[in-house]
Amino acid sequence: MKTSIVVPMWNEESWVTHAYEEISAAIDKHSLDAQIVFATDGCKDRTVEIIQEIQKKDKSVILFNDPDRLGRGLALKKAFLRVNTPYVIYMDSDLATDLGHLPQMIEHLEAGAEIVTGSRMMKSSETVRSRKREIFSRVYNFLARFLFRSKVHDHQCGFKGFNREKILKTLSQVRSNGWFWDAEILIRGQKNGLKVVEFPVRWKDREEKASKVSLLKDAKDMGFELVSLRVDLLPESIGQMITFAAVGVSNTLVSLLTLLILENTIGRGDWGYYFAYAVGICNSFVLNRKFTFEEKGISRKTFGQFAGFVVVYLFAMVIYSETAKFVELTLGFFYLVAALAGTFVEFMFTFTMLKLAIFKDPSENES
Repeated sequence: MKTSIVVPMWNEESWVTHAYEEISAAIDKHSLDAQIVFATDGCKDRTVEIIQEIQKKDKSVILFNDPDRLGRGLALKKAFLRVNTPYVIYMDSDLATDLGHLPQMIEHLEAGAEIVTGSRMMKSSETVRSRKREIFSRVYNFLARFLFRSKVHDHQCGFKGFNREKILKTLSQVRSNGWFWDAEILIRGQKNGLKVVEFPVRWKDREEKASKVSLLKDAKDMGFELVSLRVDLLPESIGQMITFAAVGVSNTLVSLLTLLILENTIGRGDWGYYFAYAVGICNSFVLNRKFTFEEKGISRKTFGQFAGFVVVYLFAMVIYSETAKFVELTLGFFYLVAALAGTFVEFMFTFTMLKLAIFKDPSENES
């Protein structure tokens, strides 16, 4: 057997027989060396029972069933890992894509493509869709192309083919278990240098009331996952800078609170900025070591890092305090604004020093 056609199913008792008959007819019509694989998860209706009845009549049909609700993406991933055919094609259970495209999909895989995806967004695509779905899809795909410099026009088309062996690494990196799985595997595949081929398809949406897609909820979820993936794929230094800034925000809030307390109790004096800064960074070493530079455990090297950390922050304290005093006393800004200005200058100095001198090689740290 050369190709597995994987179809995720969830509570589709009224549709599963029709889906099987349509796919089976397409395999026979085009003389494809392919098997049908149903991937079900957490079905509460008779979907699994119906597939088992189909298996009695057609021994080539495979069922991978999980009693727990995995999510469409995880169900597909588990099925891909369990089949042993060179090529894997998956299609949404609604069969919105014209099955006449199956031979074309397989031809691209045989020609060397590692990921093949149907597209509803190319000029020669033929689609029948509701206006709201069309608008959502175009906005979503614009964001995906913009955020990741993706060359794919349609990331969400439920008709994709894979060279199974070539996509195993990418598959292991995919985190989404839901509808975002389609976009994530395309984005990560391109990042990993896989050959991705996109071709136009004929597409007709299933009736709105029968669809499992909730546009509002899915738009919110997939938008969040787009941003999360963008952060996850940032270059290491940028990602570390974002985490470092988050730690810095907590330190800044503590420093500002300390200044407010001093101002309304014993007074700030000339030493106030220094004291507030010292209080604000008490937890900085622990948080940055654990979350920004991902150090684990404690060793002799840890104490050396702490000593270096203290030295860096002694210089940074002077930079912060003198900058804040200059902004308040010379430029005449409110003292809390002055503190923020000092924080910005100190931020750039401390991150650079910690990155280049203190935590310069996390991969070799002792645990």
